[in-house]
Amino acid sequence: MSLLPTPRRPRAARPTDRADAERLPPRAGEVIDRRRTVGFRWNGTPYTGHPGDTIVSALAAAGERVFSRSYKYHRPRGLLTANYLDPGCMVQVGDEPNVRGAHRLLTDGMDVRSQNTWPSLRFDVRAVNGLASRFLATGFYYKTFIKPEVLWPAYEKVLRTFVHAGEVPPDSAPGHYDKRYAHPDVVVAGGGPAGMAAAVAAARAGATVMLVEEEHQLGGHLRWGGPAELARLAELRALVAAEPAIEVLTDAVVGARFDDNWIPVVARGIPGIDERLIKARAGALVVAPGLVERPYVFAGNDLPGVVLSTAVRRLVNLHAVRPGRRAVVLTANPEGDAAVADLESAGVEVAEVVDARRGEGVRAAHGRSGLRVVELGDGRRVEADLLVTAVGWTAPTSLLNQSGDRPVYEPRAARFLPDPTRMPENVLAAGGIAGDGDVDALVEHADAVGREAARRAGRSAGAAVTVPALPVADHPELFSAGTGGFVDFSEDVSAKDITTAAAEGYDSVELVKRYTTATMGPAQGKLETVNTVAVLAAATGRTIAETGTTTWRPMWAPVTLGALAGRSHEPVRYSPMQPWHERHGAVPLIAGQWIRPEHYGDPAGEVTAVRTGVGIIDVTPIGKLDLRGPDVAKLLNLLYVNKWSKLGVGRVRYGVMCAEDGVVMDDGVTGRLGEDHYLMSTTSSGAATVWEWVENWLQTAHPEWRVHVTPVTTAYASINIAGPRSRELLGRLTDVDLDPERFGYMQVRTGRVAGVDDCVLWRIGFTGELSYEVHVPAGYGLHVWERLMATGADLGVRPFGVEAQRILRLEKGHAIVGQDTDGLTQGFSAGLDGLIKLDKDDFVGLPELRWQRERDTAPRLVGLRPLDATVVPPEASQILDRAGGIAGRVTSSRMSPTLGRSIGLAQLDRELAEVGTRVTVRLPDGRDVAAEVTDPVHVDPEGAKLRG
Repeated sequence: MSLLPTPRRPRAARPTDRADAERLPPRAGEVIDRRRTVGFRWNGTPYTGHPGDTIVSALAAAGERVFSRSYKYHRPRGLLTANYLDPGCMVQVGDEPNVRGAHRLLTDGMDVRSQNTWPSLRFDVRAVNGLASRFLATGFYYKTFIKPEVLWPAYEKVLRTFVHAGEVPPDSAPGHYDKRYAHPDVVVAGGGPAGMAAAVAAARAGATVMLVEEEHQLGGHLRWGGPAELARLAELRALVAAEPAIEVLTDAVVGARFDDNWIPVVARGIPGIDERLIKARAGALVVAPGLVERPYVFAGNDLPGVVLSTAVRRLVNLHAVRPGRRAVVLTANPEGDAAVADLESAGVEVAEVVDARRGEGVRAAHGRSGLRVVELGDGRRVEADLLVTAVGWTAPTSLLNQSGDRPVYEPRAARFLPDPTRMPENVLAAGGIAGDGDVDALVEHADAVGREAARRAGRSAGAAVTVPALPVADHPELFSAGTGGFVDFSEDVSAKDITTAAAEGYDSVELVKRYTTATMGPAQGKLETVNTVAVLAAATGRTIAETGTTTWRPMWAPVTLGALAGRSHEPVRYSPMQPWHERHGAVPLIAGQWIRPEHYGDPAGEVTAVRTGVGIIDVTPIGKLDLRGPDVAKLLNLLYVNKWSKLGVGRVRYGVMCAEDGVVMDDGVTGRLGEDHYLMSTTSSGAATVWEWVENWLQTAHPEWRVHVTPVTTAYASINIAGPRSRELLGRLTDVDLDPERFGYMQVRTGRVAGVDDCVLWRIGFTGELSYEVHVPAGYGLHVWERLMATGADLGVRPFGVEAQRILRLEKGHAIVGQDTDGLTQGFSAGLDGLIKLDKDDFVGLPELRWQRERDTAPRLVGLRPLDATVVPPEASQILDRAGGIAGRVTSSRMSPTLGRSIGLAQLDRELAEVGTRVTVRLPDGRDVAAEVTDPVHVDPEGAKLRG
């Protein structure tokens, strides 16, 4: 017997030819705009489609049949449902992985690629897994890769190859997400005929309504129907549009139902926003999702070309795409019969109609990359490239289950139905999920449900509305042909896997779910659950009702982490000098809430400018607290590890704060401006924490102390002027005497700078150079910055950014709290031996630090120099001891422009921390490099420059 070949596009076809290969003449209900075309790429090849096309409908119109490879065996997969649930249509779009190609609308310029295929979708070498299927049976990951433990890293690499997902490039642009709160009286989940009717009825009864539909248009199955259905669709849409109290959300989904109708709604397709999470508190929830068509389990049921009847009707009537050339239709209901009519109207040859209501069936589908032959129940073999199945429905009861309902199996209908007696008062079901009937019956039922929902939400008075019961139509029980095949297309779980699991003792549907991963894929059980239950029931000799279902938990549909996080509500802060930075090419750095210049194009050159001449840096984000009162010194003695009682007026002192466990918390300098007036600085990231911490000690431990604290971080713009010519530059603009005899290192003065009064100047040296930190009233920050740049032009003044500052401080051996320390680094481990005064009566962290000093076993902060001066070990690289164990880590590392070699700081075990010790640094790529422990100070260890 000759086999019908799978249709393929001619090799010489142009993109425009491919675009129209399977496109039909206009259809009455089509959603595509034929007046316009959009271009996109599929695995590097250009294609075109029309607005209104999904990614996959455009590809199907071009004759493509394979869109992905399966999870475990890498079998070719094509269309199955042609909607959001389609397991064979997950694709990568640009930087976004796991896009549902049968749902995502096509846009111009899309770059679409298949996921986890190598070297190509057509020739995927991982398809060899199918040859090893006997070794990849149910629970293979539980039975293998256990011993020996030494090989676990290798096992992990093997298992990682099974991760069936796309890629998020490290440099991918962040998405745009939003969050909103809403308080509708009624939320209607589902925008089919029942959902629309319920929404209109509730709105007419006085309720505000949020109507949520997963598809891109309202209408449900009416959209792909005939003239009568389309007319009814137009009527219902007009009724919805006429009600101002109804908010319609399409391409949106009710994610879950929590206590008291706390309902998350994920909305997509909003201009400028990837997803919006709406947190709705509803008076009543109406669940009206319709029904999900169920696949049939038989040998070869995952071949491209085996599709559901609703998928065929969607393709033909919504997207005007011919789904195949020669079809076999397995039908057990009117939807299958309608699919036959749609296929014939689309010019598809219907070779055989197999009517399950007459006891006819399908045993298997045959082919390699696509369907070629259908084997019927009577043994006949029919050539075809399309097999359409219409074998039954699944009621998607998840939201009802999350409300406390437990579905009940109805053999006569061959599906689970909700149990209204177990639903809470404020949750109702409408339409096909509750029973069967024509459109009139579904609308009548939903109308009553909508009016009753408004009443229960408190928006209409009177007696309870009588909701008519929907009948349940007879339907044959068709789940499996008994010839094998896949139960879960997302996870590559076969009927044999379910049977094997039952034989191994996993005879509970909940255990089977976890052991085989059936129903745990992207479709989340909406396609697979009933078939899983049916196959398990047959394997255990129980009925489907006795076997029961798995538990549906939030979320109803997968939700991105971005949607859950929502829009950042953190304030963004800029210094007054930000406009200047932007005009002069500063590369921005996000530092907590602040946007700071990372560099101006050449960090190494900026370092050299500071070391040899003069540079200025915007340090406005440094935290600043104004402290006033006669007891400030007591407060400082309590909070800092060093002594403060004898700090004179006009002096500045460096201090470190430790938490009560002795862990380094923050550092900075505090200057005494007057008898009872101090200015404290903190790290940029620690400003709010320190302020809260100070207030906590004052208000709870020492309310008797007379201290007033005012945060003034944003009240001042702060500029550090550093370099051997910094005194010369600042002297041109200030009335403060900068003579080193009268304004020495670690002193503070107040005065005028660039004509601005009330400026604070202190001489400190984080960069290791002669430097002055100037704090000016914020409104004058830009003025002072520009005057410094103009006045210092002949001195070669140059702005420098945070990256240059990091290099400069590293050369000088100055640690950064939070980088060279972590949440376990106590004071002596941070190299603060000379600063910590254990002879003080008390300070925060004193008992722990005494204990640490007595033990003297904690890691130490040391300098580090690789023997190969060209190697810069990445920060967080591990340092190994002589036995190969982890002895520390690199905390900071850079190439030093001043020394012409790599340098670093490291936290290192005590026994390896002596200067001159050779250690091994393990790089992230697995290579080892030798390094030598040094003093942390790499440049100017005597401090002559900063004291000059």
